[in-house]
Amino acid sequence: MAPVWVYGINDHLDLPEKLPSGFEQSGALCTDFRSLCEVVGAAPHPAFKLRRKQIGADRTSHLQNRRPSLLKVPESQTPTKTEEKSQLVEAAHITVKSVLLDRTSMGILSLLMPKTNSIRVLVFSDCNLDCEMLRLLAAGLTGACSLESLQIEYNNLDLPLPQLAEVEAEAPAPDAEAGEGGDKGKDENSAWDGAAKSLEARERKRYSMQSERLLRSFREWVESIFGDLNAVWHAFGGVKFDLAITAQEFHVLVYDHLGISGPQVLEVFEVLDGPDYGAEGGGRASLNTLKKALEGLPPLTEEEEAAKEEDPLGATLSQFLAKDTVLESFSLRQCAVSRLELVPMVNALVKCPWQLRCLNLWDNRICDRGAELLASAIDAYRGLEYLGLGRNRIGDAGLQSLCRPFMATPLEEDQVAGARDRIVKQEAAAKAVADAKEKAQGTEFNTRQMRAEVPLIDELEERPPSGDSDKPTFLLRRLTELKCLALSENPIKSAEVVEAIQPHGPRGAELLLRCTPAGTDLAAKRPELLKDKERRPLLTLQQQVAAPTEGWTLRVAPY
Repeated sequence: MAPVWVYGINDHLDLPEKLPSGFEQSGALCTDFRSLCEVVGAAPHPAFKLRRKQIGADRTSHLQNRRPSLLKVPESQTPTKTEEKSQLVEAAHITVKSVLLDRTSMGILSLLMPKTNSIRVLVFSDCNLDCEMLRLLAAGLTGACSLESLQIEYNNLDLPLPQLAEVEAEAPAPDAEAGEGGDKGKDENSAWDGAAKSLEARERKRYSMQSERLLRSFREWVESIFGDLNAVWHAFGGVKFDLAITAQEFHVLVYDHLGISGPQVLEVFEVLDGPDYGAEGGGRASLNTLKKALEGLPPLTEEEEAAKEEDPLGATLSQFLAKDTVLESFSLRQCAVSRLELVPMVNALVKCPWQLRCLNLWDNRICDRGAELLASAIDAYRGLEYLGLGRNRIGDAGLQSLCRPFMATPLEEDQVAGARDRIVKQEAAAKAVADAKEKAQGTEFNTRQMRAEVPLIDELEERPPSGDSDKPTFLLRRLTELKCLALSENPIKSAEVVEAIQPHGPRGAELLLRCTPAGTDLAAKRPELLKDKERRPLLTLQQQVAAPTEGWTLRVAPY
């Protein structure tokens, strides 16, 4: 009998770097997971057990609503052990919800995933996965893995523990007058005390780094709304800054005067109520403490600015966007992704991972500066079909940045010849791909085929002379695979900005602006936009029968 999994039961194991010799993998994830746990001596995590096949009840209608424990099933209907085992099936969709996992389980999952062919969708919801677990998971999403969609939800990441050398470099020098004597028992106790203190120092250092990171993100948020900190303090009006208030009062005060709310406001209060600001968890903080904290953040050096490209949290998430990853859809829902995490992720997208079709970043902390980073990514990688940025902090400036890569670019006279040469090469590449597909028709593949790069052909439009000029104007439009850009529930306020960018979007692509101030104004101004409330699947928008319209197709109707 396999041991029962509890948190920490596998901590003593050294996970192998590769599958043990002689282990034959069947490709069924849950079956192989249990088999490999037996080989390495690990307790199997219940999240990856075989699911029971759903079979319709044979009971009469008046018994179906009663508790099973009160029903007596005839012996003739009681399944045998063989029948029970046959009812256990591999699930193509696995959801792990609100349970903790250990590194051993994630490591075993990583070893099995490259040859797994039974799973299509994997969801981790509120599982508190750390950076090491995510790196193990990402390492397994290669080869012939059948996984198409990975969803990570409600999973705020913590910074990894700093190295001991980093902590010792900042620690004060030891007391030179301390005695050198002492017996062996004292030396042993000192060793244990030193190890405990070093771990405590590393945890304390991580706490300070996370607190500073959170405060910087909050400062960027309020500055993106009010312009600078002086305007933020002015918005509080006659509120007493030295009055100590509770977390609830702090949240209400910030919402009433700054118009912002959410988990990050309470996280900021916890930082102000922590040891870095002398409160020691008293449950109260003042606006003066907030003011000193935000204004006292040290400016970043050039080295620190350059180090953002190697942000540890962003570098972990960027591994799921690598070119050799098998994912077609990657969702990070409410994972506190901000501009800092986006820098390495954008660097991965710029390398054009053509396997990736959908990227969902719903309900995170992406502001206008983060939207500008994403704009550079979708300008380089044109293979994304869906980009979900609903319920973030993107305003009018961020909307303009995201839509700019899809606008036609005017060309100078000396740039026209180069554009035409590129179009000729693109047409030749598209023809070669079409010929290869035609040749491959009827071929049977034993493994999953990855999405190949789609050859997109630019469009060069020549417009006749206008005004005083006697020369034509040339506009270059770069095509894209984008079908939907979701920006619902963002603080996008200007309907005029939306109307200005609408004609310049990709043909037939949808721009979702539901539950935004701009969407509400547009709905009142143009009631015809409310008529079409049809829900469409994300990846089959190209199957629409109607001809694509010029520019964005606006969706502003409420849910």
